[in-house]
Amino acid sequence: MAKNMSIKVEGLEETLKRIRKVEESVRLKALRSAGKKAAKPMAEAMKGEIQDFKGDEFIVYRGGKPYATITPGQLRESIGVMFFKSKNKDRVITIVGPRVKGKKWGDPNVGGWYAHFLNYGYLLNGSYTGENKALQIEQRRKHTLEAHQSSR
Repeated sequence: MAKNMSIKVEGLEETLKRIRKVEESVRLKALRSAGKKAAKPMAEAMKGEIQDFKGDEFIVYRGGKPYATITPGQLRESIGVMFFKSKNKDRVITIVGPRVKGKKWGDPNVGGWYAHFLNYGYLLNGSYTGENKALQIEQRRKHTLEAHQSSR
């Protein structure tokens, strides 16, 4: 008494595609969360080592006109944890440093766009030797060394 029976499911491929998309978004969210927890101590340490310049403000000129006004604490405030997707979008890249893009941080009067000038000594015709020179390089070296030592 065996009868031939068949079932046709419509939309199965589309449903499976949606499930994979949800799995991917959950995975990326977990990676971002883990990256933020891991990078937060480095961001706090970097903020703690930034020395404010002496004075009320520093005006940056471009083309002979004022471009931005840098205020004490601006660089420290811009330090944060940022995320980028890899080229093939299978990984999340976590970076600690000055934020320079976005609605708030893209404003030259707020963001840390000038951090590389301090980090590499490009101010004052290349003779800048202030307390913030090589800050990012030193923080990366210090935290990489700590992470390596704690994994032993």
